[in-house]
Amino acid sequence: MKHKVTKLKVKRGSDANEMLAKKLVRNFASTGALKTTATKAFYLKSLIESLGSRALKSDNASKNVLLPYFSSSSALNKFVDEVKKRTIDGTGSGIVKLKKLGKRFGDAAPFTQIVWTKEIEAPKKAKKDKKEVTKETK
Repeated sequence: MKHKVTKLKVKRGSDANEMLAKKLVRNFASTGALKTTATKAFYLKSLIESLGSRALKSDNASKNVLLPYFSSSSALNKFVDEVKKRTIDGTGSGIVKLKKLGKRFGDAAPFTQIVWTKEIEAPKKAKKDKKEVTKETK
């Protein structure tokens, strides 16, 4: 028995919880941000951080642990690259944060957004210089 340790639970049954976790991880990895209820967000945050620490290790055992959460190896590689770009101190902790959005309109459930902690600026495209064309009138 572990005293003073609480495990986050989504009360749907073990199989349903596992599939919910996989679905949330896939959606977050593909979009980079996700809006959901607070309970699911806390559950997802701890899961993403544990998967992020696994993603920083580049051995096959870690990739075998991560692969069931993603639909393909290309999605897994994209997640690993995102984690490596967004890691702050070399560990997987602290790579995501929660933003409270208030209450949901329909049932007043606490609504939360989960996003990456470190934002990456997209490279700006260089603007082409437009040549000025002058018309000569005669």
